[in-house]
Amino acid sequence: MSNANSIAQKNVTPISKDIDFNLMVDVDGHEIFPEVFQKNQMKLKVRKNRHPFCQESDKNYVPDVNTLKKCLAWWFAPQQLKPLGLVGETGTGKTELLLFIADRLNEPVHIESIKSGLSSEKFEGGMELTTNANGDVITKRRFSKAATGYQHGGLVILDEIDKANEDLQSSMHMFMEGKPWTLSSFGLTINKHANCRIAVTANTTGSGSSDRYTTSQRLDQALRSRIGWLKTAFPEISVELNILQTNFPKLPLSILQYMVKTANVFRDEALGQDRKGDVDTPLGCIFSTRTLVHWGFYMMCFGTSRSPYESLEFTFMGSVDDDEVEIVEQLLQRVWGDELHKPLKELLLKK
Repeated sequence: MSNANSIAQKNVTPISKDIDFNLMVDVDGHEIFPEVFQKNQMKLKVRKNRHPFCQESDKNYVPDVNTLKKCLAWWFAPQQLKPLGLVGETGTGKTELLLFIADRLNEPVHIESIKSGLSSEKFEGGMELTTNANGDVITKRRFSKAATGYQHGGLVILDEIDKANEDLQSSMHMFMEGKPWTLSSFGLTINKHANCRIAVTANTTGSGSSDRYTTSQRLDQALRSRIGWLKTAFPEISVELNILQTNFPKLPLSILQYMVKTANVFRDEALGQDRKGDVDTPLGCIFSTRTLVHWGFYMMCFGTSRSPYESLEFTFMGSVDDDEVEIVEQLLQRVWGDELHKPLKELLLKK
């Protein structure tokens, strides 16, 4: 947990039925987001008590400061006129950014994973059989995560909203607008909680024309227009290098630089150097920061008698299509030469 995160949680109280999780306090913004605010620059209202539905964010995650600033501007705006939409390639940290913010603010998180087969009824919830205190089997309402957050507050994340089918899209409008939402599954209308915020993630903005993300659906124009979109991108080279140095201090800088260069060569091949995706024959596999960290982790786990290629094969090569293996091998050769297949202990001697 980061120092800033520890500061934000210094008033955390043990979970109890008597705790008011909606109790807000004013905290200096610098204590929570030193990346954004100077000391005494701005007071932020945050939950005093850490909610049991809070989720710890990835300790390896480093946000893009400009995108973080825009997200915080949305978060602390006087009104939530639009849900926040984060759109970008796989591995650009869309969900991680939302969890990073919610974690710092002690916000409960309700993640609803959107799949092409998800119906509007399942999006609302359903009935389930359970046993009461007397041992009797009873039928009980089970609200979806989206409906739970809508009623009780917190950050509701619709993950991969561009996978939503037409039926689900048509049922989302009241939810997205923050209006009274009728749950047909229960014959019940619920109101949006004052502390509920809605965010969505997507690989596309719902045009339905992506060659890379073939399961992405075309979203209803009215639904798309209700969302305020921000684009996410891969971190700068210096940021990724710093992440690897922090996590793997025993690996020499030369190897870490090779790793980051590998990631960016693959991204160039898949998306172009401008990262706009205008490539004639794009590479299908995406090399994310998460993959870089996993590569370093298993490089250490496999030991010095193994080559960097063996840990890369374990963490990444499974995402490579058969017809792209030759291209991938050529890219690796371009970056590493013969070094990639040498035992790590030989490379360590060169540091």
